[in-house]
Amino acid sequence: MPHELGMHEKSCPIHSQAKKVGYRLEMLSHLKMVAKIGLITGVIACIVLLAILLLITDSAGDSYGHIIQSHALTRQHLGLAMLVGGMVLVSFSGLLTWVIALYSSFRVAGPLYRFSQNFMQVTLNDSAELIGIRKEDYLQEQADAIKKAVLVLHEQHRTMKNAAQEASTALEAGDAERYTVAVMRLRGLDEKYRI
Repeated sequence: MPHELGMHEKSCPIHSQAKKVGYRLEMLSHLKMVAKIGLITGVIACIVLLAILLLITDSAGDSYGHIIQSHALTRQHLGLAMLVGGMVLVSFSGLLTWVIALYSSFRVAGPLYRFSQNFMQVTLNDSAELIGIRKEDYLQEQADAIKKAVLVLHEQHRTMKNAAQEASTALEAGDAERYTVAVMRLRGLDEKYRI
């Protein structure tokens, strides 16, 4: 079985290349999404600033254009307008950045959590089913590699268990030749599977 997995990868360079291209396209789409969000944030910032400038009036109800003409009134309200506008923009940008970071972290943290759960399950129970990751999560390639590694380890464990059972049976039967062959096989497997 381990040889079949290796042969499939070697005989399918197009599949491997397609995975790499798919990953690059996914990253490009995420970069485009971040660029769109940045552009939208900039447009919203400009709209908010214009709205604040248009809504500033003096006690008589004059517009911002009229206020610009009277420097004394402008000096009184401009600082407050800039402060309020800046606070709104910083708050909005911070909230947007937090949402993007949270969304992105779920795509990485989720698979890492599932990997750790898989390792704990395999450690506790040899026949445990692995928890898969979502299709839209990152680390798809690593998840596939972990699944293959677990399958190979299960196969190696079964092979070692069968060889040990064969040696035990030969020892109980008193068959020295069969026992020697079984022990040699175990030593060969030990060398082959040693990490």
